Amino acid sequence: MRVGLTEKRYLVLNVLDKLGIATVDQIMRLTSFNKSTIYYALKEFEKKDLIKKFKSMQQAVYLITKLGSEVIGDLNFGFSKDERNPNFAIFRHSMLINESVIFYKDQFAERAKFEMERELIAQIISQGSQRREQIVNLPDFVIETGDTRQAVEVELTRKRAAKITKKLVNYKKFIIEGQYTHLIYLYQSLAIRRLVAKCAADVGIEVTFGNLDEMLRGNVYV
Repeated sequence: MRVGLTEKRYLVLNVLDKLGIATVDQIMRLTSFNKSTIYYALKEFEKKDLIKKFKSMQQAVYLITKLGSEVIGDLNFGFSKDERNPNFAIFRHSMLINESVIFYKDQFAERAKFEMERELIAQIISQGSQRREQIVNLPDFVIETGDTRQAVEVELTRKRAAKITKKLVNYKKFIIEGQYTHLIYLYQSLAIRRLVAKCAADVGIEVTFGNLDEMLRGNVYV
């Protein structure tokens, strides 16, 4: 028992805290618990205001509240500051990040651990150097193995070249400092890949690209 929860319920809430937002199916694939176990846990969490439920694309989606995150005690902030439902762009991006994590988790089996952007934010806040609203340019998640620490960006919208270049300059600095070993960009649009590749060549940083549609084979939120 932890924080008044059974071990399984603690793990369900912990996964949702790390992701910030997820579906039952995504939590199931990350915990290997059956749907009924997850469903009843989420129902109980919702009653206690530890999570919030909303519907998108005919499916239930759950997001962690500040109270729910404080129960776990590692991150201590909700998915959104005002706990409103996310707009479609944020929802779609979040779902694709989750699906990408699940994809890599299956690929690496037990050989890797993952850190989500929420966890990276909490680490920076704990150091006392920046407030949450000041923290920018973090990867969507990090894959860490014995000898690599790969930063992953899920890029769905075309941004200004100057903005991408600035981000890549930061990544180059982080790689030189040893914070990351590799940078991965996951994309759907070839136009985004071409733009990132051009900016990367200008900056002088190596980027590994992955096509989300090919990776996820139809499990893509469009």
